[in-house]
Amino acid sequence: MTVPSVGRLMRRDPVTTTLLDTLSTAQSLMEREGFRQLPVVENGKLIGMLSDRDLHAHSGYLDRTKVDAAMTERRLITVAPTDTAAHVARLLLEQRINAVPVVDGDRLAGIVSRSDLLRLLIDLVEGQNTERT
Repeated sequence: MTVPSVGRLMRRDPVTTTLLDTLSTAQSLMEREGFRQLPVVENGKLIGMLSDRDLHAHSGYLDRTKVDAAMTERRLITVAPTDTAAHVARLLLEQRINAVPVVDGDRLAGIVSRSDLLRLLIDLVEGQNTERT
């Protein structure tokens, strides 16, 4: 089995939030979808990431605080659709993050999470086991 590129591994059309959403709205999205982070977009362009850690810093003020006050925009870590799954895995480990947005130019194309990489690992391991029998 060949290891897929990020473009084949990523989840397309990820759930996103905007600068003008409140943190409580973003938190509700995260809880409903089971995510620990959301890409922040403006006109389809990735401009930041909002994580559950960012929300904790504003606890008690989620209804009154906008996403732009809490999101990470500096040092925004991204990958391209042509990057390898191994590159993404190393990046997640080294940066201690749970997901990375996939960008094509400056446009958000998808997202890859630790869970996506674990699914790939399971597929690879199970594929090896069936080849040996």
